[in-house]
Amino acid sequence: MSEKSDLAELGERLVELGLSRGTAGNISILSAEGEVIGSPSGTDLGRLDPDNLSVLRMAGDGALSQQSGPRASKEMPMHAAMYRRFGPGVVVHTHSFYAVQSSCMPAWAPYCAVPPHAPYFVMTIGNLPLIPYRHPGDPELGELIDQADLDFRAALLAHHGLILYAESVDAAVAATVELEEACKLAVGLSGVPNAEVLDADALRELAQRNGRPWGSGRGRTGA
Repeated sequence: MSEKSDLAELGERLVELGLSRGTAGNISILSAEGEVIGSPSGTDLGRLDPDNLSVLRMAGDGALSQQSGPRASKEMPMHAAMYRRFGPGVVVHTHSFYAVQSSCMPAWAPYCAVPPHAPYFVMTIGNLPLIPYRHPGDPELGELIDQADLDFRAALLAHHGLILYAESVDAAVAATVELEEACKLAVGLSGVPNAEVLDADALRELAQRNGRPWGSGRGRTGA
């Protein structure tokens, strides 16, 4: 399949899973050749037309410029920041219900916005910083992602939603589902007295076994 067909499939799967509603959110794929295929501004992710997507080019300095197709989402600077960290792959940004709720709550730790109550969150996501609020489409959101002195594949955007990077469409769907479930658990347990998180040794072991970053600073695994 081409990147355009892959993107349409990704959007459809996210909508089917209830992770994107209406025209909220945006997704993209960066090829090894530096071409970015993105969901156009104001589109329903469940109805993307592979022949009518935004096509951008990522320059050597990591800047994006539109080449063809409908106007790209105003939030593409966030996508560019994730690609500058990781290179070719997939970026998902949604306003899914529990991710937005969690993004309105204080961060559990500087390196993880939600409490690690269950293992699969750490196994799939790992570090999850809370990026300070800027209005949707503000290029400074990309700059804040660039400046974050932390290893991470996903982040919550304060009062906004989630953004994450994955190597493939399947991995992107799995990560988005797991992150939304972790946020749902965090919201559900937020009012439960003495709700426990996994202990530091268990968290460290889970992250190391699954190759996920955990703990403050770049290249560090540990609470």
